[in-house]
Amino acid sequence: MNSLKGIVLRAIEDYNKYRSPEAKAKLVRLSENELILDFEGVFCRTCGVYDYLEDFIYELRKFADVNIKITSFKEYKPEIIRVKYALQL
Repeated sequence: MNSLKGIVLRAIEDYNKYRSPEAKAKLVRLSENELILDFEGVFCRTCGVYDYLEDFIYELRKFADVNIKITSFKEYKPEIIRVKYALQL
């Protein structure tokens, strides 16, 4: 699990490097089969918010061969979207 967490944190770092300040990812919880991230920012919610959430998948796949997909997302707080990803290693 520790190595997976390290990979996820590296992917978050890269994601934030290229997408901040419009969107910034933060790890909320990680388990063997689920990853939960908060995305905070001023990204356009009507024209491509899903793209920002899906972009994290591509960042993670740069570091690990994983099957990952978005299972749900919702506005958690103003300007924060909580996203649940299903993981299969």
